[in-house]
Amino acid sequence: MRFFVKLATSTVGVLCTTASAYYLVDGKNRYGVLFAATIAQSPNDNSSQLVKPDPRTLSKPIQSSERWNWNWDGRHSETSKSRVVRHIYLVRHGQYQTRTKIDDEKQLTELGNEQADWAGRALAESKISFTRFIQSGLIRAIQTATIINKHLRFNRIEQDIDLNEGFPILPEPGERYADDVAKGRLELETARLERAFHRYIHRPLSNQTEDSHELIVCHANVIRYFVCRALQIPADAWLRFNLFHCSITHLVLTSDGRVICYGIGDVGHVPQDRRSYV
Repeated sequence: MRFFVKLATSTVGVLCTTASAYYLVDGKNRYGVLFAATIAQSPNDNSSQLVKPDPRTLSKPIQSSERWNWNWDGRHSETSKSRVVRHIYLVRHGQYQTRTKIDDEKQLTELGNEQADWAGRALAESKISFTRFIQSGLIRAIQTATIINKHLRFNRIEQDIDLNEGFPILPEPGERYADDVAKGRLELETARLERAFHRYIHRPLSNQTEDSHELIVCHANVIRYFVCRALQIPADAWLRFNLFHCSITHLVLTSDGRVICYGIGDVGHVPQDRRSYV
């Protein structure tokens, strides 16, 4: 039997800093340092130089205004007791040329090619058996998917222009965007991204017998919008977080209609000095 024991504790200084060493003890009474923790307690805040906020103005935790919609994908009638799940991996493209308004000229930079290669290596080294590979129709996503596929070796990559970058919905806060987005154009973009969302983000179909792992290479706005929609949080919150180039977002969709986010914008596979988001 193994158990933890706190072997040493010391208290020093006015701040009451306590350092504790924890050891792992096995059945033969052999000790091994597991970890050491240092806890610092801040002194009471009685400084007259600090401006204290009015407690009446502090925000409160926001609760969902609606209960979870179990039929969010329109497939609740197909719900079964199956434990089969769908894994969706949303990969943002690599860094690309931004000093042009022509889509076909927005190709990956040298750094973007490098980031895509890091992503491909990470996906291959995960040993996940990916069952489907999809890319948007924009050149930066196509190039990223092509580089990733050097490691995954798919025979065919599907392409869907509904996954192209766009402005999904007016964000909140979003005052600076209100005058820049034509209402008619925004409605078209929302409709397109809604089509893409329902096409790819849904519970397993009733005839699915094994877990699936589907890879989609697309764009930051698309991914952020999909995450908000899948988790049933306000869709206009999509611009409140950002994503690094070639980051990976992982959603899990269960047969009973649950959605679990295992990670948003994971970029641990790209070295710190090679990361970018614009």
